[in-house]
Amino acid sequence: MHQGSGSAGRGDAVHEAAARCPHGGGAAYPLHRNSGSEVPWDLLRERYGPLAPVELGPGEPGWLLLGYKENLQALRDQTRFSADPAHRSSGPEPFRGRALARDGEDHQRLRLPVVEALASVGTPTLVPVVERVAVRLLDRVAAEGSADLVGHFAAPLPALVLNELFGLPDEYGRLLLRLSRDHRSGDPERAGAAEHGLRSYFRGLVERKRAAPGQDVTSALLAHPHALDDGEAAEALALLWQSGHEPTTHLLGNALLRLLDDPAVWTAYLGGTLAPEDFVDYVMWTDPPIDVLAGRYPVTDLNLAGTRIRKGEPLLMGLAPAHGDPGVAGGRDDTMALAGNRSHLAWGAGAHRCPATALVRELVRTAIDTALDRLRGLMLSVEAGHLRRGPAPGLRGPVELPVWFTPTGEPAPEAEPEPERPRTVRRWVRRKRKPAPRGARYQAPMAEGGEQGDRAVPVARPKRAAPAGAGARYQAPFAGNEPEPDPLEQLLRDWDR
Repeated sequence: MHQGSGSAGRGDAVHEAAARCPHGGGAAYPLHRNSGSEVPWDLLRERYGPLAPVELGPGEPGWLLLGYKENLQALRDQTRFSADPAHRSSGPEPFRGRALARDGEDHQRLRLPVVEALASVGTPTLVPVVERVAVRLLDRVAAEGSADLVGHFAAPLPALVLNELFGLPDEYGRLLLRLSRDHRSGDPERAGAAEHGLRSYFRGLVERKRAAPGQDVTSALLAHPHALDDGEAAEALALLWQSGHEPTTHLLGNALLRLLDDPAVWTAYLGGTLAPEDFVDYVMWTDPPIDVLAGRYPVTDLNLAGTRIRKGEPLLMGLAPAHGDPGVAGGRDDTMALAGNRSHLAWGAGAHRCPATALVRELVRTAIDTALDRLRGLMLSVEAGHLRRGPAPGLRGPVELPVWFTPTGEPAPEAEPEPERPRTVRRWVRRKRKPAPRGARYQAPMAEGGEQGDRAVPVARPKRAAPAGAGARYQAPFAGNEPEPDPLEQLLRDWDR
């Protein structure tokens, strides 16, 4: 497909793509201009049908899949739709991580170690970790009677839990949380520094666990028979954090909001008629944390939903509009009809389906139950319609979730002191001294002529100058003998300044 050159050429490509839509609808929808506001899914469906021509950027054509069947087909069919951005016909290739951007055997080689490492984290391991982190976060606000359940709870909890599952102490969890906040701060300077810090975190994590493996996700990943190298392992862990932190934050925020804003859901959940795992599926149907997902690329020209799609034209997975497809969402407003229905697309489908489904379900269930148990009388302090939500399209959830609850009457615990980091161990080596010069103390010197004299003549021992830096009793170790801190320790020091 001829893309032309410059902005005029890109604009022609957008118009040409829009003209191929069999439902008409005029110009392509400028999706890139929609940041911060809701995308009118039903209006797009009415205007374009199950497949809408969109502008991903100024003059950059693409397609947004609105139908459930079309999304499912593109997610499952690896023979016609590739996840590798190398197939993209135009525009910059988005960074998505090696495993997400691969197909076939290469994808399986990178994915299987992650799947099996996560499988090693059973419920008996995960639940105590989530409960401990959740209780610590909630106890900090319990005496106040009010809190922001996103900023104080839903946002920090996944980062702290993941850090512990990676096999690192709590101080590195706080570091990971700080890096995460700066990374999404919107400040280019802070975000750039945080991105560098995150890369250093995962490289240092791999280096430390190579040297001292333990019973954790990182060590299980490194011990897998597929033998990922250090770069692949660091990228796999970074991808696990990237896909597990913010989406889980928004899933937890959306779930808590639905409970607090819908009396029928609240009653069913607390009454036991809506099981926690079924409630998670209900939220995934009605308010998924990811509403649009990039992407797939046709490996050849093809027809999809009656529309001619060119090879390499980017396809966006419209998960939220797919869940609202009239063909599958007949019972959308009936809580119990959607509860436990696991045919939603929020976990993905096919070879790239989310490998952490069971872990996230258990994490969200445990976190919600802990919050409801610790914060009695929980209720929204503002109307749900007044809450700000994250920029669209992409990750979607409340930016804050202000609530009231019954205060405990106990003073809030003081901020936890920074745990003392392991000190560098200095080993003092007692050096073996050479025998002292033979003199009066050990053997009398030989008398002249080879005979022993009648009297020992003392020989003055030369006084040796103390080496530089020597202590009163022992010699201080040379500065060069002090071991260097490992990369994680150095990263923690740098960000503590």
